[in-house]
Amino acid sequence: MPFHQKTSIKRISMLSKKIIPESNIHTAVHFVDVSDKKMPKYSILHKHDADEVNLILSQDDKLVYEIQLDDEIYKVRSPATIFIPKGVNHRADVVSGRGIFVCLILSNNYKTS
Repeated sequence: MPFHQKTSIKRISMLSKKIIPESNIHTAVHFVDVSDKKMPKYSILHKHDADEVNLILSQDDKLVYEIQLDDEIYKVRSPATIFIPKGVNHRADVVSGRGIFVCLILSNNYKTS
């Protein structure tokens, strides 16, 4: 996956133009568990030419992500929704906890840089 490093995060592409050509959304689900270990950085700063929505979900509030939007960095705790407008440089890295990170890119034909 461009702009993402290899880690132990399990990533599943749930919806894309490769799966359903008529779809106008890209959906990827990431299963995260860093309860007892340090996770290396996963995401490299990048941007898309389409809006993106991230969902951070867990059974408790212990899943924490570091979200960067342009020059601003936030610590975000589950449950949370992050809206990333097209053209905004961003990255998302898990800090601690266990749960699910969902990435929705609101286009099936987007470009990343």
